[in-house]
Amino acid sequence: MSTANGHGDAVRVVVIDDYEIVVQGTAALLAPHADRVRIVERNDHGTPLEHTDVALLECFALTGFEDRVREVREHPLVDRVALYTWGNDPTQIEASLAAGASGFLSKGLTGDALARSLVKINDGERVVATHELGRGATQADERAEAGKRWPGRDFGLTERESEVLALITQGLSTAAIAEALYLSSNSIKTHTRKLYRKINVGSRTQAALWGIDHGFRPDREAGSGFG
Repeated sequence: MSTANGHGDAVRVVVIDDYEIVVQGTAALLAPHADRVRIVERNDHGTPLEHTDVALLECFALTGFEDRVREVREHPLVDRVALYTWGNDPTQIEASLAAGASGFLSKGLTGDALARSLVKINDGERVVATHELGRGATQADERAEAGKRWPGRDFGLTERESEVLALITQGLSTAAIAEALYLSSNSIKTHTRKLYRKINVGSRTQAALWGIDHGFRPDREAGSGFG
């Protein structure tokens, strides 16, 4: 097995997102693999408190991800950046790598597969892993996956529906949300109709107000800890 940092230490990873609940969920997914991956503490702005091998950039409700990749990559405490997303659009993959990302990792990966990918990235490989959650997940992986959190999960919203609602809460139009998530406008409209039913609202304004009242505003401004 590859060693991290050349000294057998676990790869130092900071999870970055503007939603603290999402960060905690991803950290929980990696927790059973602490022999290979160690989660680095962050300050209130999301900036790592120590030298970090790989910054795992969560793409939950993230807009302008290319700029975010660049600013995180330029931080003096960060060596490499990997995107962590449900997306698998070839254009998004190409754009993220062109912006300087060393990895494009699917949220469908098990915790074990995610940890292995982070080790490879730290070893200097460029990793694109868009596989869905495999059937070979260990019990630890399954427990961690079940423990993943995102705004809206407790109300029956899928993570993708929650992303759409978060972007509605931020004031984005359907077209802008489609562009941010690399989905068609029709797909966004479908997600929007489904989430409206689940939270019992009938308009965009009502959905935005519901989102504000239920934790869909970012916990920090995008990029506030970097630059």
